[in-house]
Amino acid sequence: MALTATGIGSGLDINNIVKVLVDAEKLPKEASFNKTEDDIKAKVSAIGKLKSALSSFQDALAILQDGKNLNQRQVSTGDNPYFTATADKFAQSGTYSIKVEQLASAHKVGGAFTTAPTSTVGEGSLDFDVAGKQFSVDILATDDLTAIASKINSASDNAGVTASVVNTNGGSRLVFSSNETGLANAMTVSGTDAVGGGTGLADMFNGANQTELQPGLDAIVYIDNQRLDSASNTIDGAITGVSIELTEADVDKTSTLSISLDKTAVKDSVQGFVDSYNSLMTEINKLSAYDADKKTAAALQGDSMVRSIESQLRSMVSNRVDVEGESIALYDIGISIDRYGKMSVDSAKLDESIATNMGGIEGLFATEDTGLANQLDSMVENYVKAGGLIDSRKNSYTSQQQRLEDQKEAFARKMEQLQARLTKQFNAMDLVVGQLNAQGAGILDRLNSLPGVIKS
Repeated sequence: MALTATGIGSGLDINNIVKVLVDAEKLPKEASFNKTEDDIKAKVSAIGKLKSALSSFQDALAILQDGKNLNQRQVSTGDNPYFTATADKFAQSGTYSIKVEQLASAHKVGGAFTTAPTSTVGEGSLDFDVAGKQFSVDILATDDLTAIASKINSASDNAGVTASVVNTNGGSRLVFSSNETGLANAMTVSGTDAVGGGTGLADMFNGANQTELQPGLDAIVYIDNQRLDSASNTIDGAITGVSIELTEADVDKTSTLSISLDKTAVKDSVQGFVDSYNSLMTEINKLSAYDADKKTAAALQGDSMVRSIESQLRSMVSNRVDVEGESIALYDIGISIDRYGKMSVDSAKLDESIATNMGGIEGLFATEDTGLANQLDSMVENYVKAGGLIDSRKNSYTSQQQRLEDQKEAFARKMEQLQARLTKQFNAMDLVVGQLNAQGAGILDRLNSLPGVIKS
């Protein structure tokens, strides 16, 4: 008869014996799996931090790639209500007196009044001439003021007129406005009635029934007492690199426009680059460091990609850039690099460079292709772009993780098979031992029953 429980025949704790034997093979391998998994996770996390640090550095570079951020102008217009102004890097430092005699305005005319926006006018056409460009809109007898305005505004050949319906105490009327300001953009409007269709359009828009609500005027401004007429209230190019927006007119009031190099903005841009570079180098050092005291290595210690990034960065920031025949480097504008790869700024030397060689500073960073900011950005982009070197590395780690999971699953099946095999073998042994014990007990009983046997 077979045994129904393990260990009954031999008296051994078979389950525990099997567990100990299986654990002896399983635990070291599982520990190895866990260590490998932790290493991969640490590298995935570290590579993510590296990408984030590179992207932040790239954001700082973007500011320097546009030369205008390294050659900014400070504009002062006081508290005058007559104009505002902006200046680009081409504007020269200087002071100008400004007087605004007249603002530019858009020509605006209105037709005769009707009782309501739903009033119809007649059948025919409305003809427009704006700055020498003509277009015509057909009007049906059933079109009211609102429909007429819609037709004009949606006309495919509209040359620059906006129509609207205005309701006032006098009634409702169609008002036409030129889309552009200035005398040259004035318009003419005339109504032509269809034959046999009455005189409604002519009566509303021709002759005395048409009212000029606002003339089309040019702006008149004086810059250092020199007159300038402009069709627009935005004046570009009167002063090189300066855009003036006229807001109010009073020829008797003179205001002052002052333009100067914004040295603080330039220094802030340069300092921002230095701080961002140092932050990146700090993160790289942290991710690839080795702690000799604790004898522990960071996740990317000895990583070839990290070494390559650091090497390229150090090389690029040490290079000289040709700017219009002049060779210039970071050191020349007051930026030095220590043996640990960290930058520092000599404020006095930078101030001197801003005062004497602003073009050199701009060219050092922003020259197309060869400028330092552009070179660094191209290098960083190779790593952080979609499908770039960092994404390739992350894909490699993902593949390693998948292979590890496959190995863990295969090993778990192997351990299950080992446990089943050992349990079967020990149970077979237990059955044999039980049978031998039973046979021995039977023999002993028969021996004890023989005549002459003395039981002690």
